[in-house]
Amino acid sequence: MMIGIDMTSLALKRLVSTVVIASGDSDLVPAMKLARTEGLRVYLAIFQKSRISRDLRIHNDDILTL
Repeated sequence: MMIGIDMTSLALKRLVSTVVIASGDSDLVPAMKLARTEGLRVYLAIFQKSRISRDLRIHNDDILTL
């Protein structure tokens, strides 16, 4: 939950322009949506064979495969 809170706080305060998330937790989707709405670029970093939810795939700007 703290990642989502930090992401929304950074977005609302305009302290960063890009966020990279290394998580498969779909609980972050609301924070990702808000960050993108506020103009942040949101990247999702995943391991090559990771399975991620459809929602995580939709609500980011790009997926970085590690």
